[in-house]
Amino acid sequence: MGNQHRLENLEELRTFATIVEAGSLARAAASLGVTPNAVSRRLAMLEERLGRRLIHRTTRRLTVTDEGLRLHQRCRRVLDELEEAERELLGADGLDGTLKVALHPGMVGPTLVAGVASLLQATGRLRVQLRVINGYADPIREGLDLAIYVGKPPASSLVAVPLTALTWSLAAAPAYLARHGKPRLPTDLVRHECLRVLREAPETHWQLGRGGGRARRFAIGGRFETDDGNLLTSALYAGIGVGLRPRAEIDAAVAAGTLAHVLPAWQWATTPLFALLPAGRQRMPAVRMFLDLLKTSTRSLA
Repeated sequence: MGNQHRLENLEELRTFATIVEAGSLARAAASLGVTPNAVSRRLAMLEERLGRRLIHRTTRRLTVTDEGLRLHQRCRRVLDELEEAERELLGADGLDGTLKVALHPGMVGPTLVAGVASLLQATGRLRVQLRVINGYADPIREGLDLAIYVGKPPASSLVAVPLTALTWSLAAAPAYLARHGKPRLPTDLVRHECLRVLREAPETHWQLGRGGGRARRFAIGGRFETDDGNLLTSALYAGIGVGLRPRAEIDAAVAAGTLAHVLPAWQWATTPLFALLPAGRQRMPAVRMFLDLLKTSTRSLA
């Protein structure tokens, strides 16, 4: 009876981890191959046994409690260790299943796509799902293996793997500069078509600095704004206005004749780029390979 009870507890933990990662009871049930009622019952039994509420459930959404997040971190580590032991015993390489990744729009480019193509060719059974998200995607709540974070990540149970640091500078298409002229000073930007990020509050200023000095706020003009990073990039190359891109990308585009530097002595910001992973994921072979791919592809953005 004792061994049976431990196996039941392990199944409860596996079910709980799947619920957190899938984001719903129905998706967790589909992943586990059981009914939603069975998933709900296992979760209720685990909560009753622990005497703690792990997930708040409503008809519309699930919210993992702080205690639930702490438990998920621990039990995911245990489950990953068990899965790795099973793979070793069975001789499997761990390069199967579905790898789920959230990327920042600025990372999507030929280098990354070529890397994904090589990964798929090298791993005949692995499937890759890439989501392009402007904002923050929580890997645990979104059921992801890893997500990209631009900036310094907040303290959490997630593992943060540094990738590179991006230096953002100003550029415009030669066709735009032929029509409007090139800004000579940051104060000229208020009279130019600056490509702005659509937020709740209008983007009316850019923080620019030079020579390692303190950044200053400069007013910007412009009639084009969007909340889509890919569209903002397309607008820049299409000659709609002055925009911000990683310095390395601008250098390559200048060499190709598709962009020109604007105010090259000034830069918008330097931001670190991290991959965030649920605890234990970095030991999975497919995740390790994708991290190597990211480090290679982001090197061209720095």
